[in-house]
Amino acid sequence: MKLKLAYLIISIFTFVHAEQYLDAINIRVYPEYYYKGVMVEMEAIIIAESASETISITLPAKADSVFFIGGIPSPDSEVIPLTILEDGSQSKVEFSSKNAQFRLFVFYNPFDSGHEKNLIWPTGSNFAMKNVHLSVQVPVMAEQFELSRKVSSEDTDQHGILFKSIHLGEIPANEMELIEASYHNASGQTTMEALRAQLSQPKTQSSQPVVNHDKPKRHTLLLWEPLAILGVLSIIIGIMYYSSNKEAGRPKGNKNFCSSCGGKLEDNDKFCSNCGEKVS
Repeated sequence: MKLKLAYLIISIFTFVHAEQYLDAINIRVYPEYYYKGVMVEMEAIIIAESASETISITLPAKADSVFFIGGIPSPDSEVIPLTILEDGSQSKVEFSSKNAQFRLFVFYNPFDSGHEKNLIWPTGSNFAMKNVHLSVQVPVMAEQFELSRKVSSEDTDQHGILFKSIHLGEIPANEMELIEASYHNASGQTTMEALRAQLSQPKTQSSQPVVNHDKPKRHTLLLWEPLAILGVLSIIIGIMYYSSNKEAGRPKGNKNFCSSCGGKLEDNDKFCSNCGEKVS
């Protein structure tokens, strides 16, 4: 009888204290991809007792914008700006999700005006984190690119952009792993600017027979991601642009940047050179 009672107590204790964690975590870091700072995309599956559980994600101290998407992203997904909270030497965001998975987009600028670029990304949560994978996009104009952890794999997309991946494995709850990246950017360009410059250069004549006559595709944001992510990013960029205009007290008719994609405009532009949107 005592043995059965003890077993029942242990079972109840185990149920009440069931493990909660984030699983299948993919983090993608884009330094100077389409703007001078860093964009980080993080997705994870939530294993929790209830949807009301508060999840806390560690961020760099210089994080300035964070956007949350619950469930699988689509053009109809709700993009929610999150409040950034101080957390000692780092920052954090807190949220709960009624969906079994989520995605975060984080924007921050750790760079100064020099050519030497250094960034640190902290990975941590109040939940245990399992199967954590982190990849860093190597800027096409970067020289002497280095990561602080051993690279587990490398991949390139159709434009030859290199991604270096690190397998972090498991990170206990309330602990943190720091990944550092450094490189030299003598050109001062972003990856998008460098790619546009390459595409605008005239092709050299070659005596070799031309095998592929296909017109090169225009490079856009995250071509290897589903089209739904492009729609979500457009919404995020629009929110950031609107917020920056509101904070700076600029009138809505400012034509320095495209209201659709946030791309820079010249004074006489009638259409955005990045997305083709008509300038209002």
